[in-house]
Amino acid sequence: MDSRLWQLLVDPAAFFDAEMPPLSQSVGVLIATGAMCLGVIPPVLSLLESPVIPDEVVFDAFPPIRYVVSGWEVSIPGLVAILLVSVLAVPLVAWIAFATLFYLLSWPIASESGVDRTVSLVAWGFVPQLFANGVTLAALLAAFPAMPTESWRIGVTVPARLYALPPAFEPLFAAATVVGVGCTLWSGYLWAHAIAAARGLTLRQGLAVVAGPTILVVGPI
Repeated sequence: MDSRLWQLLVDPAAFFDAEMPPLSQSVGVLIATGAMCLGVIPPVLSLLESPVIPDEVVFDAFPPIRYVVSGWEVSIPGLVAILLVSVLAVPLVAWIAFATLFYLLSWPIASESGVDRTVSLVAWGFVPQLFANGVTLAALLAAFPAMPTESWRIGVTVPARLYALPPAFEPLFAAATVVGVGCTLWSGYLWAHAIAAARGLTLRQGLAVVAGPTILVVGPI
């Protein structure tokens, strides 16, 4: 594991107090999170193609996306293209929303401006979502049927976290949900350190700033 990433996990205070990571690395965290979220696409498509949702109009409602160059053509079903773009956009949209919200909430007590630093550091709070999503994808790989005959609730929620709820209670997915909730709280802890370092706050003040938004998104869906 990269030494800087390890420092983030075991000593977030030192990580966020150190020299600000390049913005490209911060964006890389969001790209990695989005790439992990793409793992939800196959089971979602299986649901849409199964007898559970037999309406083919779902696919036909969106025209295919075609790219043609020098006689070579690539065609992607419109619904698939929309799902891909939407899933990849969730981490980026959540990043901008959380960075803006934390900056505004810390305004009355901040001693530093730190706009660039806030934006860059908040991205690193998404790292725990990589762990949560890995657990959810592993559960789906182990238990999701090739052709579902019952409705599942599967998707991506803020902050870029996968959720999967089978039609009946299953301990495996209950455990994955618990891990997801824990990782969201972990993200909140990292965000508290990030906003404290970026805005000149104490950790207690940082926790107060991030508590509300984190609690609002801590649920499974």
